[in-house]
Amino acid sequence: MICRKLFLAGAIFSVLSGCQTRPIDNITLSKNQHVSHGVYEVELNSARLFRDESKKLTMDMQSYCDGEISRSALQGSWFRVMSKWMAIQGQGRGPEAALAQSWNIQLWPDKKNTTGRKMRAIFSSSKSWSQEEIANQSVAVQGVGAIEWLLFDQASPLTREDKTCKTAVAITENLAINAQEIGEAWEINPWSDLDEQQWYSEYISLLSNQLSYSLKKMTLPLAKFGHPRPYFSESWRSQASLQNLKSNILAMQRLYLAGGNGLDKVLRDRGNAYLADRIVRQFEFMIDTWPSEESLFELVQSKSGYQNVYSQFNKLEHLQYLIHEEVAVELGVIIGFNSTDGD
Repeated sequence: MICRKLFLAGAIFSVLSGCQTRPIDNITLSKNQHVSHGVYEVELNSARLFRDESKKLTMDMQSYCDGEISRSALQGSWFRVMSKWMAIQGQGRGPEAALAQSWNIQLWPDKKNTTGRKMRAIFSSSKSWSQEEIANQSVAVQGVGAIEWLLFDQASPLTREDKTCKTAVAITENLAINAQEIGEAWEINPWSDLDEQQWYSEYISLLSNQLSYSLKKMTLPLAKFGHPRPYFSESWRSQASLQNLKSNILAMQRLYLAGGNGLDKVLRDRGNAYLADRIVRQFEFMIDTWPSEESLFELVQSKSGYQNVYSQFNKLEHLQYLIHEEVAVELGVIIGFNSTDGD
């Protein structure tokens, strides 16, 4: 068993360390001189944390298969991966290689339960699948949703049986490799050539896109009053949809502040502390009052629960107005359509 663990660790290391990441202190000085450097450091750190948690999930999956950790511990590892993924989810801005890889990380919305159908097909096969084979399959079996299905769906066949576990490990290995590519792509600041006004437009779009994506994660399950669509909740199998959204909000707060070098500072330096204070208070209000235990999947199916979710939606929508409208006007930026508009 020890030999197997050492072999797995070596295999993951050899695949994922083909391009060694540089320590954050050694990133080129030109990055630190650019107006975007505060936001870039937040993004770089988020990408690295997601990469590291994805590698840890692969090791934990093998540990589960070897009988060394429980299923609940493995589920906890998945929750941590999701929390880190929320920091860079739905932004639509950044290195092209990272954005291209995002499609392989998560299939959502999954309006036709493609994940469930594809995963059942994978595990009904008589073979065990390798990472390379998984990488050539549908995105529905490659990312965080596939692993959620394995860990939480009643139809999941996940046991410590050899064939099943080999395929499960292959899926987590594939996620880790894709997360590594995202991390590598963020090692270079994609905004270092932008002038100040171009950067403001990019920065507000970054936040606005993530806000729009987060709102979409609520509007789809809310649907029409009296006719909710709970299965359109992002992580309905694990009951983690609202938890994910809180992670989105915390990530956007970090982007807004950017270690004292973000949009908050820009507004205050321009004499608009009033608007900056309103945004800070809105972030704090949402974080302090966000539901911590409830399930979005369950809440939208009752009248009181639906109203609770809609109340959270209104808080998020107000933050979007402050950034998409008032901040954009203050900085003279025109925000165009993003990837979630009209969907």
